[in-house]
Order: sequence, then structure tokens, then C-alpha cells
Amino acid sequence: MGAFWNEKVETLPREELADLQLERLQVTLNRGYAKVDFYRQRFEELGFLPEDINSMEDLARLPCTTVNDLVEHYPYGLFSVPLKSIVRLKFSTAPRIRPLVIGYTQRDVQNWLEVMARHMIAMGIGVRDIIQVAFNYGLFTGAFTFNHAAELIGATVAPTSIASATIQIQIMQDFRSTVLATSPTFAMHIAETRERLGIDLDQTFLRIGLFGPEAMSPDVRRRLEERLRIQAYTVYGVNEMVEPGMAAECQEKSGLHLAEDHFYPEIVDPATCQPLAQGQEGELVVTTLTNEGYPLIRFRTGDITTLDSSPCPCGRTGVRMAPPLSRSDDLFMVRGISIHPEQVKRLLGEAAP
Repeated sequence: MGAFWNEKVETLPREELADLQLERLQVTLNRGYAKVDFYRQRFEELGFLPEDINSMEDLARLPCTTVNDLVEHYPYGLFSVPLKSIVRLKFSTAPRIRPLVIGYTQRDVQNWLEVMARHMIAMGIGVRDIIQVAFNYGLFTGAFTFNHAAELIGATVAPTSIASATIQIQIMQDFRSTVLATSPTFAMHIAETRERLGIDLDQTFLRIGLFGPEAMSPDVRRRLEERLRIQAYTVYGVNEMVEPGMAAECQEKSGLHLAEDHFYPEIVDPATCQPLAQGQEGELVVTTLTNEGYPLIRFRTGDITTLDSSPCPCGRTGVRMAPPLSRSDDLFMVRGISIHPEQVKRLLGEAAP
């Protein structure tokens, strides 16, 4: 077993983890019922009260929450705290033309960064690393998350953002960057540029790549590892919760460890939103367990995957999810950005004579 950021939590026995999840779920349900009209109305329509939950399996009695629900209650309809208690707003226009916004309290942000710090340590990243963050510091929050989590663990951050591949390579050489955080597509572009410029791998010092939010197929992973001489890891997040950071691979690369003390996962039938047995492939549905500003109950991520709670050699006990390679909706990724068909239609309409 390697190093841990929070060994007690990361290696919590499954039975103790289930008790913690139930305790936190009851807090979340009470928060939603008391402070979010949308959830209170849903509960009342079902004749349901938060205290009716006696086990995590009882959660399936509730309907799933969708992206459309979030969009329809823009801007503040699903906030459970006053705006003055929110320290960060995260915007997204990906799901529909109309935007949505997620609010985070100070504790929410701290939890988010702490979870990302766990993942970095699990990949073998530490205080001696120089992490080059080649994500756009914009609506996609990945750049900020990698940046601040790296600082949290004591690593050095080189925020190169969307600089050209040539500049990225120069900074890698000049400052001896050891970790690259970016999308698989841009990482491949950097690899191709290095080869075109005739720069030998011995002139670079990269050893680890943190890649998201695009899916990284086994073939893409292999090519990135060969062409950049790195260990490539997938980092997963949900745009409407935390992106990235919800789950990530450890050095075993046997699935993405999901932070179950903060997020409760279910695999459901996309047609019915009813739970499937562990090991079956279906849509990932997630309930936040600690979010103060914007609790989400049985949120449909749209990602198709499987869950595995068998022991991992790394010693972490959190369930592992397979890297999602398909979706239950029409959302697709272009250079790390989520695109919806309606957005394409709108742009084509504007371009028409």
C-alpha cells in the first residue's frame, strides 16, 4: 500500500462506511425537505418524509433528479442556503442553451479540494512534484480544482492554461514539470508537437498525467503513456456536482475510486431509474451526502458505467467505477467541453444566410 491523504476515511471498513453514508444521507434529505421547495414538493407528493429512510436502499423510493430540473429552477431554486453563504458559483451552459448554476459554501469547496487531494496522493503525486495545469481557467472548473488541490498537498503549480503546445513544452523543459493535468486530446497534441519539434523524451521530466473530462480509451491511454513516457490516470467528475474530483484512479488502475463518504452512487436502468445489481452496466446516479449549498438527490449523470466494491490492492475501500465510455443522452465532448445538439443547431441557425 502507498501513501494516503486521509487514511482513516479512505480505508474505512465497508460496514462503517455504510453507517456514515446513512447518517449523512438523512442530513441531506432533511436539508432538502426543509430548505429546497423543489424537493419538499416532491416528497409531499409521494407522502414521504426524510425520517422514512432506514437504509440506503430506501433511497430508490425517490424519483431521480435530472439536468432539466436544474435548468428549470435557475438561478437559485435549488440552493439550500442564502447567497451570502455561497463562496463560489459554478456556471454551465452545456446541458441546454439556458444555463444553470451550482453554489458552494466554504465547507463544500474544502471538501472538494480534500477529495481531489486524496486522488493525487493515490496516483503517487507529492510535495516534490511540479504540476502543469493545461486547462482553460474558465467555466470548466477543472483548472481551479487541480491548481488548489495541488497547493493543498504542497506541490508546485505551473498554471499554463490554454497556452500553445509549443509553449507548454518549453515550460515543461524549463521548470521540469513532472505532472501534466489536461484533456487526453490536448495531451496528444503536445506529444505530437514534441515529436515534430524533434525534442527527445530525455529532455522532459513528466512522469504522471491526470486526464479528464473526456473519456480515455485503453488505446488512447497506451499511446499517451508511450509518447509522453508517463503513467496516465483518469479523473472523473460531474458537471453539476464536482468536476473533477468525484472519482479517480489509483496506481493500480483497476477502476476509479469514488469518494463515497461525500457521494452515494447507484447504477440504474436508464429507462426506469431503478437500481441494478452491482456489476451490471447502467447509468450512474449520484446523491450528494455533504453538499451544503446545493444538495442533489438521485441525480442522473447520464454516464454509463459499472461499480465494483471488491478489495483494491492499494488498500482503499471505496467502490470503484469503470471509466464511462458512453452516455445515456446525446451530450458529447469536443476538446474537453460538453456540447449539446441544441447548441449546434443554434450555431448553425445563426450562421445560415
